[in-house]
Amino acid sequence: MGYEEAFPPELREYYAKLFGREAEEIMASLRTPVEKYYIRVNTLKTSRSKLMDILRKEGLKPKRSPYLKEGIYFEREGPNFDDDYEPGLPVVRANKFASESVYQGAMLYAPGVLQADKRIKPGDKVEIKDPRGLLVGIGIARMSAKEMILSTRGLAVEVTLPKFRLPSLSELESFKKGLFYAQSLPSMVASRVLEPSEEDLIVDMAAAPGGKTSHIAQLMGNRGEIIAMDKSRNRLRKMEEELERLGVKNVKLIRMDSRKLPELGIEADKILLDAPCTALGIRPKLWESRTPKDIEATARYQRHFINAAIKSLRKGGVLVYSTCTLSYEENEANVRYILEKGLKLEEQSVFIGSHGIGVEDVQRFYPNRHLTQGFFIARFRKVQA
Repeated sequence: MGYEEAFPPELREYYAKLFGREAEEIMASLRTPVEKYYIRVNTLKTSRSKLMDILRKEGLKPKRSPYLKEGIYFEREGPNFDDDYEPGLPVVRANKFASESVYQGAMLYAPGVLQADKRIKPGDKVEIKDPRGLLVGIGIARMSAKEMILSTRGLAVEVTLPKFRLPSLSELESFKKGLFYAQSLPSMVASRVLEPSEEDLIVDMAAAPGGKTSHIAQLMGNRGEIIAMDKSRNRLRKMEEELERLGVKNVKLIRMDSRKLPELGIEADKILLDAPCTALGIRPKLWESRTPKDIEATARYQRHFINAAIKSLRKGGVLVYSTCTLSYEENEANVRYILEKGLKLEEQSVFIGSHGIGVEDVQRFYPNRHLTQGFFIARFRKVQA
């Protein structure tokens, strides 16, 4: 299945108008995992050189980021087979989320299985396909077909040949000790652009699962105060576990819809709004179902968060607005909205992406140009009370 079938016609047309000839390259890149898979060194516990030594001993091949001193990356392996490869094995069909994980080297667990060829028994070699029939990997069944469908936990298929392979990190001792956090390069850049200091009161408005929050904490040396918000109790519970693993101590977790932030009555020095978005930049994307209508609705929704952020920022304070999407409406159009509210756009201290569409002092990451997720960052200062 090529990108033509993976993206709705109206979204392909939207991309063609926005990006011109580059649209096809962008969509092709979105179909694959990132070429460089980044992790962030947890400098609260270790240094980059020490962690790289540990990772080599754990059998990995880490490389230094040329951009960020806390960045390490691993190179993607693959593709390991062609799109037209037909192994002719019994088929296990996985849901979209599980398929995208298998596609880049993860194991297939029972909750991700939708269907399985009835003849499959433990030890059989099988092929794993996504709901639309795309081959994402080959492996060895560790359950019978019936067990795969009925079980709510456990390894269904040990994946031996994924389409691509990224390193598996969560079972490493270095991970369990909290020496690193798996985080994309643009996401790390967003925290850097905020320029947090230990004197600051900082609000992270859409904080879970905690990547940017914990990065900000380490940039502050575990000093100062960070208020991290999310409306989901379950996500906050998991975030609390992550912060404990990483040794973060200067974060106060608050469960609330951050559109209600002004109700807290605080005047933040700096606010990070990594806004809820259409996530059109996330990779890999085996297929996309969102359309321009979703983009327009989401952009309007984001403005409620923007308004709340502006009200809760002190005069002279800094707002960093970021998304993991590619659209104009959720990015540059909302930048123009923020400018109309009286904030001033500022240059970014770390700039390794591309300039925006019609706006210079913002940063766009393109999957085909920068070998990253699609991402957007803008930094503002509140110049009026």
